[in-house]
Amino acid sequence: MSVSLRRLYIRLLLAICIPLILVSATLLPVLHVHMESRLDSLYTEADALLKVGQEALTRDINESLNYALAIAEMPALRRYLTGQDETLIVDQHYSLSDLSQLSTFLNTLINHNPRYTKLVLIDNQGREVLRAPTSNETGPRVTGNYHAYTDYFGEASSLLPRDLYISPPGRNLQFELLGNDVIPVVNVSTPVFDAMGVRRGVVLLSLNWGYLTNALRQAMLLDPNANAILIDAQGRWLLDEGIPPLDAASFGGDFASLAPHYWQAIQQRNAGHASVDNHLLRFQTEDIRTLRYRSLAGTIFSENDYHPWKLGVTLPQPSWRSLIEEETTVLWFLLLTYSVAVAFGIFWALSSQRQRQLRKAAQRHAHEVSDLYENAPCGYHSLDSTGRIIKMNRTELAWLGYAEEEVIGHITYRELITPETRDRFDKAFENVKNNHPGSAECSLLTRDGEQRHVMIKASAYYRNGQFVHSRATVFDLTERKRLEEKLRAQAMSDPLTGVFNRRYLQAQATTEISRARRQHHPIALIAIDIDHFKRINDTYGHDVGDDVLKSFTKIVTELLRQEDLLCRVGGEEFAILLPNTSLAQAEQVAERIRSKAASTPINISEEHSEKVLRLTVSLGITAILATEKALKPALKRADIGLYQAKANGRNQIVVNAA
Repeated sequence: MSVSLRRLYIRLLLAICIPLILVSATLLPVLHVHMESRLDSLYTEADALLKVGQEALTRDINESLNYALAIAEMPALRRYLTGQDETLIVDQHYSLSDLSQLSTFLNTLINHNPRYTKLVLIDNQGREVLRAPTSNETGPRVTGNYHAYTDYFGEASSLLPRDLYISPPGRNLQFELLGNDVIPVVNVSTPVFDAMGVRRGVVLLSLNWGYLTNALRQAMLLDPNANAILIDAQGRWLLDEGIPPLDAASFGGDFASLAPHYWQAIQQRNAGHASVDNHLLRFQTEDIRTLRYRSLAGTIFSENDYHPWKLGVTLPQPSWRSLIEEETTVLWFLLLTYSVAVAFGIFWALSSQRQRQLRKAAQRHAHEVSDLYENAPCGYHSLDSTGRIIKMNRTELAWLGYAEEEVIGHITYRELITPETRDRFDKAFENVKNNHPGSAECSLLTRDGEQRHVMIKASAYYRNGQFVHSRATVFDLTERKRLEEKLRAQAMSDPLTGVFNRRYLQAQATTEISRARRQHHPIALIAIDIDHFKRINDTYGHDVGDDVLKSFTKIVTELLRQEDLLCRVGGEEFAILLPNTSLAQAEQVAERIRSKAASTPINISEEHSEKVLRLTVSLGITAILATEKALKPALKRADIGLYQAKANGRNQIVVNAA
């Protein structure tokens, strides 16, 4: 095989492999972004489905609880219970015909509302006096229509008006026969009081839990791939259908054992997202005893061991395989792109084989040199003996914002230098003209008026002993300068409150003390400590403590002058340097800070509720003596005054003059 043919085979191999690699490197980020977009949409969909389910659960339970309260407050029902305490019903205001009407009315309500299975009216002794519908027999926990030993009667008998007791779904065999099906129920009981406020009995309303949860599932399963989750605090399954890991599960099943990965993810937090078994799990805590479910009710009671519940939804997470299977257009696009790339590579290999490499070498070399000069990451320019620009690459022109025809042969480079740094440039240019290397760190003034910090390194081109032009390389230092300034600012400021830190206070104090000594002006120092700050952290957590520090900083800042210097020198300790301020004036400033801090409420959030904190501060004041050259002695005196203020009971000011 000839060398030429071997080279052709190698070129063909490269022409196939390199385009495939380049196209893959280009398309993979695009596909990754597409996958990220699908995941973001999945998170949004999961949040929306969970919100719909939560609203459905809240609405249905609230309507049921309000329904129970409305029945308990029916005047006819109250009169009927009141009549049970009398000897003969027929002798009371409540007649047998009224009783028949009440029974018919309640039977109609229950029979026409599939949400409820039965309504039972119980007197104060636990005896059943009325039931709707009448065809619904007493459950296995009740003997002879006597409810005195049931949880719903015992709990409701001690409640106040409009209070409710809710039994856990299906607990203690609370299943009922509805038609030919045995269904779980939730018993809701509430006391009945007459118009005089006398307790007359208990109303029991049993909810068809299967009907409620079916409405919940229908609301959440708008996506056919979604699965609803509802479990109690014991890890019991509260729906009548399982999810893919729990296909055999039914109501009351041990979710914690059947799906330990799901249970572990749900149990760790009150709400959030988790990835389990290639599914996205979105969940949150639901407690029917909270304000969200009270509506018209007073207080809701239930078994603590079974609350709160966890409501969630699962959606299958997309994979690369599923993405390609669903997006056939993407697959065809990939195949077409790879085919075009390979075809282009083969065409390039065959055509380049016919070219004469020697004939093109010089042209390629010249082009590469020119391109390297024009588009280098640094600037290049040449100046004549007067400093006039005779050549400049595109990179530097782009920095300055000028076109080539505006600069070359028209202006001197010195005109582009800021006045503050021209002396450095002039000195370096003189060295270059004397055939010595020259360098200078200068600032260029762009067309937009901005400054660009650069380092210029130049040398001279001599011919026949005569200076022809300079050759300079320009390195952009703008970003480095900005980074240095940013790092310097970060080193001198407190990241939490945004005020200066102890290091800046000590550095700035030296300058202010020297200025005060020259101008014979007084200078004062205030040390501040927030009282009982550790108690705030221990009680409400460090996040609330951080919010308190930021709020206090804002209060103090609004009371200071522009020249005053507020610094955070410790956890809850602050110091204020007051130039041109006497000790008496500093005491007035301190009193304003103490008074303002004590009178300004600070709102904080704690476990779904808002609270208001009141702060007090202790302050120590001193004057910086004319003989002192540093801040340390004054800071020590101010700290002594601060500690005395705390020892004297806090929320006060102590002046330590010497």
